[in-house]
Amino acid sequence: MEYLINSINCQEIERITGEELKTIKQWKKGTKKVPASAIRLLKLYIEGEASALLGRDWDGHIFKNNLLFIPEWRRGLAPDEIRSLFWQGQLVSSLKTEIELLKQELERRNNEIDILEVKADFYRRQLVLESRFGMILERSFS
Repeated sequence: MEYLINSINCQEIERITGEELKTIKQWKKGTKKVPASAIRLLKLYIEGEASALLGRDWDGHIFKNNLLFIPEWRRGLAPDEIRSLFWQGQLVSSLKTEIELLKQELERRNNEIDILEVKADFYRRQLVLESRFGMILERSFS
């Protein structure tokens, strides 16, 4: 905890925590106990450790150089990339819906093609039968 207080100057701590300089100097001297909230803010600011402020669900998430580093991701995400994730999620959802509709349409058209193939086969057989019948009639009347 002392390294957090001693690693940065009083003005910076004042900017981060919003505490008065008098109180911060007492923290540095050790005459006044540093509140847990100030420790969490300083830990987030110095180490970038999101879990210090946001809880255990954020273990491994680090803020560094204005980027958010996620344990499952190799590089940090900039604020605009984080915002774009929402829109990408919306796009994925929309595309999934469109894919489902296209699958249904494809299935419907495949069924139509199957029905048309049955009809074409019927007419093909009819044509062959009528051709044979026509040839029989022609031979019998010639």
